[in-house]
Amino acid sequence: MKVLSLESTPTLNSIFAHSDFGLDHLQVKIFTRLLSGVQNEVQCVPILIDVEEILGDDPKQDHYFLLEEALNELAAKRLTKPGLNRRSLGFYPIFQYVKYSDTSSIEALFSPYVIQELYDLTCRYSIEEIARFLMLHHSHSQRMFWFLREYENKGKVEVTVEALREVMLGVRKYRHKDAEYERYYDFKTRVLDQAILAIRDKGLLDIRYKEYRHKRMVTHITLNVTSCKLHIQQTKPSSQLVLF
Repeated sequence: MKVLSLESTPTLNSIFAHSDFGLDHLQVKIFTRLLSGVQNEVQCVPILIDVEEILGDDPKQDHYFLLEEALNELAAKRLTKPGLNRRSLGFYPIFQYVKYSDTSSIEALFSPYVIQELYDLTCRYSIEEIARFLMLHHSHSQRMFWFLREYENKGKVEVTVEALREVMLGVRKYRHKDAEYERYYDFKTRVLDQAILAIRDKGLLDIRYKEYRHKRMVTHITLNVTSCKLHIQQTKPSSQLVLF
């Protein structure tokens, strides 16, 4: 199997690697339904979806409260684009607005700042896969997914511990001082292993790695990235709140 060696810090090509999504099931269902309505990379027209598509045909009052809360949280979401040399970040709203247009439908308008990225996303990935990675709840997991997604089934990826740390921890100036994980053991247990587990549990990628040492210190890691064969069970439709 071919080994791809990465000595310097890899570039994360997707801006989604820097954006904090971590949506719950209801937010993901709303977002992907709206995303399915994006027709091209310059579209900025309102998209309407029926509330029944989200809540089912017999929603309870509590479900409307949950829906309103989900819409408010989605309206605040933004994409994060790193600046030159990963030294700064730019923040761009995903929606111009998300709201009830009446008692039976939801109306949303995507922001012109992100419409091209959202359209490209639908061209490269299925709605099912998009739904899965939107539910990665930690930025470490999100960045690792977008980094390794490029190497799925292409061979082993050899990367220095320092380069992988820079990828997963993100832009340095925005890190918390107590979250540098300078000791490899801390980075491995609190960041690397947790991210791999989250990505595998969502059925996105199957990731295995091997450590290489120099003078008893782990300096390089070889990662083997393949398609995940984990079966994700889907919730059957019912008269209750249907999330998937």
